[in-house]
Amino acid sequence: MKSVYLFLLALCFPILSIAQEAKGTVKNDGPIISVSDTISLGEIFVNDLTDEHGRIQVKVSNKGNRPLILKNVSGCCGTNIKSWPKAPILPGKDAQIYVEFRTEPRPQKISRTITVESNANNNKMVKVAITGVVIEKRGSNEISL
Repeated sequence: MKSVYLFLLALCFPILSIAQEAKGTVKNDGPIISVSDTISLGEIFVNDLTDEHGRIQVKVSNKGNRPLILKNVSGCCGTNIKSWPKAPILPGKDAQIYVEFRTEPRPQKISRTITVESNANNNKMVKVAITGVVIEKRGSNEISL
């Protein structure tokens, strides 16, 4: 009886290991989107703030082996997507998404998000955070807490 159990175990073990290998593999055949998950604008002084600080470009790369198609690009809370590539991004190529938003000339946190929907195998929907802070310039004898 033990030999029957050992035989069945020996027969099932290779099947289980093959199933686990197939489950763990990732299919890389297709478009792969590569984009920064956060764009940091850093600290901007109120007196140095210009309209250019609200105009940024987001670089999108296709690291896959098939064309990457951006289906939709949207922004939140007053973030305007000025343009984004409508044509497929070929393998190994880059494209730019042009984003604009308004920042008031007063101390504030900048926190915006854009969402990119595509046909990518690795991530169909990617969110890119845009962060920064507008601060007052301090005098040489001032400290902040």
